[in-house]
Amino acid sequence: LPGLFTTAEARIKEASGQYVLGWVWFTLFERLWMLRGFDNMLLDPYVNHDEFAALRDRVVDYNLRMIDHWARLGAHGVFFSDDWGSQRGLLVAPEDWRTYYKDAYARMFSRARDAGMHVWMHLCGDITAILPDLIELGLNVLNPVQPQAMSIDALARDFGGKVCFFGGADVQGTLVNGTPDDVKREARYLVKTLGRFNGGLIASTSHSLMPETPLDNIIALFEAFEEYL
Repeated sequence: LPGLFTTAEARIKEASGQYVLGWVWFTLFERLWMLRGFDNMLLDPYVNHDEFAALRDRVVDYNLRMIDHWARLGAHGVFFSDDWGSQRGLLVAPEDWRTYYKDAYARMFSRARDAGMHVWMHLCGDITAILPDLIELGLNVLNPVQPQAMSIDALARDFGGKVCFFGGADVQGTLVNGTPDDVKREARYLVKTLGRFNGGLIASTSHSLMPETPLDNIIALFEAFEEYL
């Protein structure tokens, strides 16, 4: 679409010497349910397989052209997004994800990696069942890290040093209901647990800050993370 990258091109020129991150947002799963409706999309692989596969592959082909354009503009990474998890596990059976979707992410991740770019991905909820697959495909940065959905200790134990974690400070609990001391204690725990792998943590929140978050807790989070700068 003419003009789609006009703002990005201008900002990249202004960001000389800085890390540039391109976006291919609502990458596949979310794009499909936006097009088909959520219930239809969940059923499509089983009851409309050929049509599902054709639409999935068409979305992927579009994304590949987006990735190529970010590479031409000089981006250092591409940020993908698909909310595959609930707070209790994956929204589909892991084996079905591998059957119907894994190859699509392989195509997109390898396109970015082959162009010398890092692979970032936003995946809400508990996606531990497919995290080994995503790392195998070339995932560099996982966002967000939601402690009420995934165990911080287990993530560090099983995946520390294999992927960079982006997030972790609990917007559902500690930041809303805790004290500034609670917030600082959690921030230090995140750095010591996930940040001990020579680049294992981008310090941030587990998702968007809730409007009821006390300002003092937000300040405390910045102060705690600044201790490590």
